[in-house]
Amino acid sequence: MEREFITIREKETAFRVQNTRINAVRTKDILKKGVRVYRDGKIGISGAVGDLPDDILIDSAVKNLSTNIEYPYKLSGDRKDHRNYNENPMTGEELLKHSEDILDVLRRDYPEFDFSERISAKEVRWTMTNTAGLDLEYRDAFISLGLILKEKKSANLFDGFLMYYGRSLDMDKFWAFNRDYLAAYNNPVPLPEADVLPVFTFEFGELIGFLAHCLNGERYAVGSSIFSGKLNEQLFNDKIVLKQNMDPIYRAEPFFDMEGTVLENDTYTLIDKGKLTGVFTDKRSADLYSLPHTGAASGGYDDIPSLQGAPIRFEVDSDDIKKTLDGKPALLVAVSSGGDFTADGSFAAPVQVGFLFDGERIIGRVPEFTMSSHLNRLLGDDYIGTFENKHLYLGEGLTLQGFYMKITK
Repeated sequence: MEREFITIREKETAFRVQNTRINAVRTKDILKKGVRVYRDGKIGISGAVGDLPDDILIDSAVKNLSTNIEYPYKLSGDRKDHRNYNENPMTGEELLKHSEDILDVLRRDYPEFDFSERISAKEVRWTMTNTAGLDLEYRDAFISLGLILKEKKSANLFDGFLMYYGRSLDMDKFWAFNRDYLAAYNNPVPLPEADVLPVFTFEFGELIGFLAHCLNGERYAVGSSIFSGKLNEQLFNDKIVLKQNMDPIYRAEPFFDMEGTVLENDTYTLIDKGKLTGVFTDKRSADLYSLPHTGAASGGYDDIPSLQGAPIRFEVDSDDIKKTLDGKPALLVAVSSGGDFTADGSFAAPVQVGFLFDGERIIGRVPEFTMSSHLNRLLGDDYIGTFENKHLYLGEGLTLQGFYMKITK
């Protein structure tokens, strides 16, 4: 009988912010343990929050073999890979000082706004080991600042955000960007007079979510993806490279999937120069549909591994936004809520907070607008590029993507 162990340790210090002041402090230190046992092509699972002895978890998992859940796949094994992505995590005292300094400046220099929500620092450690020789460890620590911005004179629930997410916090860069950001917020400007404009996004969540849905190997195989039957076809702009990307630098999550698979260079290419070259799979879907295995198993520490989704990321394919725009006005999306793709790839979204953007700096806040397009245009002739974020200090690994879109006032 093979055995597999997953442990997750999370330590967090979080400050709750209201009216631009810290009004509560919360700390947590949580240990989660999961055990899987494998016998005769079956899997049994148990899990607990807290440091429950392994023998108790093993006994529980063995009893759960009676549920007869099939798992006839070879375990990942014969690999040791330990990684630490942040050797110097921020302490609670350091976080408190940074937080108080930021809030002091916001109260003093921006009294027209209230800021609320949370600032936190978290340390994580994931391990996955088994009796087949697997020994994986992922350590990390990161800072998350997410403050809701609300104009005191506004009737809205919120009017914008201040954000940062990364492994260290450079206060000089933080203020250099956010002073420009808040100045632009207080500088209303009209929308440029054009029906189609360049639109840039920090993280185009709706697009990533739609592509992840369509690139799911099981959906592809059963014909429910708009990409079904199109493997090795040229679908999009030949600049586009899209990968299943497990690198923690970009996502602050383990470099291995929930079946213990580690990809070469932590990536697997799904779209290469606009051509569909692959879909993502776990062991079950790869075996069932005769597809390449890409290590995309997900699920909880006490769940059966499954194919729910995968982290996908566009490779940077362009360099200088300002040069690319060549003087054309562009829009930068700061807050967009309520948009989505339809099943056929049509897209529309209202933008609650947007800015006039010159490729390096945000100039002023534009009125609310709606942006719309279609997947084939967004990633075809209307695709501008994916750029490294060189000027907007919001966190590590963020990119800026540009597309021409129809703009409706």
